[in-house]
Amino acid sequence: MILQALEPQDAEQIAELAADYYPEEMQVEVQEIADALATAVQEGGNFSAGLLERGQLMAYMLAWLEESRLDGLRESVVLIDDLALATGQVSDLRLLISHLVRQLHDAGLSHLAIEGSLLPDTSAIFLGQERFFASLGYEMVASQEYWEEELGAELIWVRYERPGEAEAEASAIEGWDGSDFAAQAEEFEEFPE
Repeated sequence: MILQALEPQDAEQIAELAADYYPEEMQVEVQEIADALATAVQEGGNFSAGLLERGQLMAYMLAWLEESRLDGLRESVVLIDDLALATGQVSDLRLLISHLVRQLHDAGLSHLAIEGSLLPDTSAIFLGQERFFASLGYEMVASQEYWEEELGAELIWVRYERPGEAEAEASAIEGWDGSDFAAQAEEFEEFPE
């Protein structure tokens, strides 16, 4: 498989894979994907990548700079906005995350936390990777289950930090109850993960 950066012109392939992977109510229009990628590119914070086999997109991760969704914490984070592993392979997840961490290092942004929301079927794969994340210098410092009304599904919000940053932010994270998601629903548009 070939690892490739994803940009607005890849939106159609992303939407096609999502259509195979997600139920209809969770699918996002091609133009919405293209717009989100274009914004990330313009802002200099696009870390999206895909795995292709013979030109066909097999897995992807849409990731960009965003403000933390943790109530009361105003900081930039890397948001994994969508992650689709049509192959279902843990090795593909590891390849995409390793690539993300290399990109952050190269951009001088490895101090940023990584946040995302996981669907129940994705969470089983993702949450079982503690040792892998530790090998990259990250640990999960917070997680919270919450109900996403638009998707009609229970999601799990997660936050990964490097250990030094985890200690610095522990007091803000420990008191969070997940209540800010409803208030921010209009502020943040997200793709299902």
